[in-house]
Amino acid sequence: NCTSSNYPGGGLSTIMTTTDCQTNPIIQSWAGERYDLLTLTLTTSITIGFQSSAWMGALFWGGGGAWSIVNRLNLGLRPDGYINTSPVTNTLPVVFYQRSVPVVHVVQMADNDGTDILQCRWSNSNSGTNYNRVDECGGVCSGLPPGTILTASNCTLSFTLPSANLYYACALQIEDYYNSLATNPMSSIPIQFLFYAYVASGGACPQRPQIIGARPNRACIGVPIGVQLNETIIVQTYCPGQTIVDFVTSSPYGMTHSAISNPTANTWIMTLTWTPVSAQSGPQGFCAGALDNSSLQSDPWCITYLVDYTSPNLIRPAVVQGTASPVGTVFQNQSMFLIQGTY
Repeated sequence: NCTSSNYPGGGLSTIMTTTDCQTNPIIQSWAGERYDLLTLTLTTSITIGFQSSAWMGALFWGGGGAWSIVNRLNLGLRPDGYINTSPVTNTLPVVFYQRSVPVVHVVQMADNDGTDILQCRWSNSNSGTNYNRVDECGGVCSGLPPGTILTASNCTLSFTLPSANLYYACALQIEDYYNSLATNPMSSIPIQFLFYAYVASGGACPQRPQIIGARPNRACIGVPIGVQLNETIIVQTYCPGQTIVDFVTSSPYGMTHSAISNPTANTWIMTLTWTPVSAQSGPQGFCAGALDNSSLQSDPWCITYLVDYTSPNLIRPAVVQGTASPVGTVFQNQSMFLIQGTY
């Protein structure tokens, strides 16, 4: 409903600042970001996006088809009287998985409105009925193999890639609901990326490299504006001669990556350096995947940085020797416990 808004009729520029450039021949991707500050009316409820062509030919489904990726921008007040903050997501541009091996893949989701219910769904071309009222995915709607299962509440995909040396396009919308009773989302955020199916070479290590720290996968970290952040990515390899030759990354604007080092046997390190700016306030995602010398890729490792938020100081209970563990016994079937902190 374009009459609801004073959004520029000609749209915004698509000229971006480079954040990541992957020269690996299987990936060959470029990524960038752009920030534009607009003053919009509170009645704004519009779909914005980018449509053109064409997808690469080597796709399991949709090769040579049209591009369509869209986002719903809704500034109408939430039931609690505030303007909604849309969810955010991030991914590697291409994720490698072995052919004919069952896969469980989690797509990162985050929202600055902590009480919102996030749901993930397939993008679709039903322009008359979907929330965005437009074709959301062009030539790659239903781009994953038949039988793929999407668990909406945690955006988890379960599938098997049947054919090697092909790419499989995944097109999703992540939407936020005010509470569990709400039937319509408040916004809709797209994410589109590729899976690549491979057959491991005869000399490849039977175990892929793994990112083992220093933070757990899908951690959420508060970081202040204007203060340099240093983050260490640690990778474990498992076979003699297996080396890490590259990282596939998806980074926020301004983040730099060090050269890869090998401080000890089977351990590889890359250091991230980033000083967030005020335009990046709120959730900012980062994802990495380590590539070894046989083109085996680790599972994606993604974290969310909450810019302009300070991480809490945990009140450390002395009875458990100064750790952040819960006080008392946590039983195997117990899913809730309390850790106290201060800001």
